[in-house]
Amino acid sequence: MRSITSPIGKQHAADLLLVASIVAVLTTVHVLVPSSLQDQLALRPADPQWYTLLTAAYTHASFDHLQGNLTGYLLAVGYVYWLCLYLERRQWFWQTTLGLLLITPFVVNSANVLLYGTYLPELDGVARGFSGVVAAFVGFLLVSFTAAIREAHTTQLAQVVGVGLILLLLLLIDTVYARTLRPIVVGLVVFGICIQAVPILYHRDWDTLVQTRSREQLLFQIARSSLIVVVLAILTLQMFPAEVVVGNSFVNIFAHGIGFTVGIAVSAVLLSYNG
Repeated sequence: MRSITSPIGKQHAADLLLVASIVAVLTTVHVLVPSSLQDQLALRPADPQWYTLLTAAYTHASFDHLQGNLTGYLLAVGYVYWLCLYLERRQWFWQTTLGLLLITPFVVNSANVLLYGTYLPELDGVARGFSGVVAAFVGFLLVSFTAAIREAHTTQLAQVVGVGLILLLLLLIDTVYARTLRPIVVGLVVFGICIQAVPILYHRDWDTLVQTRSREQLLFQIARSSLIVVVLAILTLQMFPAEVVVGNSFVNIFAHGIGFTVGIAVSAVLLSYNG
């Protein structure tokens, strides 16, 4: 990956302010909007109001709930923005960000209505929170990372990295809930990665790769890529915690999975559209 050496200008500063404005909006809603109104803006899957498909994503049950979502959002969007600067795709960043802020709540909460309102009506409760959107930004981060790999290397290598990361994240989620590494799951993941990687390893001219990049450049690229992988793992563990029932609240991992999928789909489609 090439480095980003240009100083932060007015345009970048404005971008960061807009990114931070989401934090301000969510905090303002939680602190200043009366609890009774927030309850009306939350989604009741058994008796939904159409507008709550959007507004439920911007209300939170507690300050800890809000803080967790803001932390995940800032971590994901910060790395996404950095990768988009590297790719020189600022327009793609804002198109996708706007799309995720508007589309994800409708898709996630429609799925909540379908699952909990239609098929599990006995689970009476309220759905609210920004976590589905945060999960979408994690999907955006995955697509941004693979796009950066494609920019620095090849489309084939980017495909291997993208599929490999998805499989490894699925293995991480399985390990969290099985509370152990299951050999059959590990074997399937390794097999899937090998099927993708073997053609690349066979045809890739690694000597040329090493010759065209200094040892320091390669180590720096590996270090930066490893950091992004660690961030993806941390965010995945936040989306899919070991304990899904905390107090009287249920962590909606179903919504997180839907949000992650929406993030991948929207960002990939818009990336293809932007060429």
